[in-house]
Amino acid sequence: MSLAQAYLVLAAILLLSGGLVYFNAPILKSFRRDKFATIILLIAAVGWFGFHLLHLPEPDLAGLPREIIVWVFVIAGLLAYFTMPDFLSVRALGVLMLFTARQTLDAGYRQLPYSLLDASISYAFLVILGLWWAMSPVAFNKQCDWILEKPARSKTLGIFFFVTGLACLLQIKFIP
Repeated sequence: MSLAQAYLVLAAILLLSGGLVYFNAPILKSFRRDKFATIILLIAAVGWFGFHLLHLPEPDLAGLPREIIVWVFVIAGLLAYFTMPDFLSVRALGVLMLFTARQTLDAGYRQLPYSLLDASISYAFLVILGLWWAMSPVAFNKQCDWILEKPARSKTLGIFFFVTGLACLLQIKFIP
């Protein structure tokens, strides 16, 4: 992924988040326990993890074949849907945010000052919130409820996300 592509991904995430928050989208409340969202996000997170595990350079797998390890992790990840389905969509979203942060930070590595906005957004938004929501999806619920409780809060945060997404789009022009 190039730095310009990383900015496009961040812009898409921020513009979508800004729109959902600004318009107080009902999906922010139903998403938490939605089975369809859970299945889609879980498959995406487990698939991305399996892909990364399959393409690691020379991992130490205690002498076991790589394919067996990948299949064990993929099956265990998919079985999580049956063993702990509650708030699994939020946990999978957090994992996807962390994987996205890794890709964007790798794209911006050693490209200062062009990658400062990328690093700031990736650390502040994707890493911190991704870890927090994956660890405690109840925090996602409380944050959504608090933000959506008052229209002024949702409008302000929605505008902030939207403006930050536009800043990511504008930053692409300055990348050499």
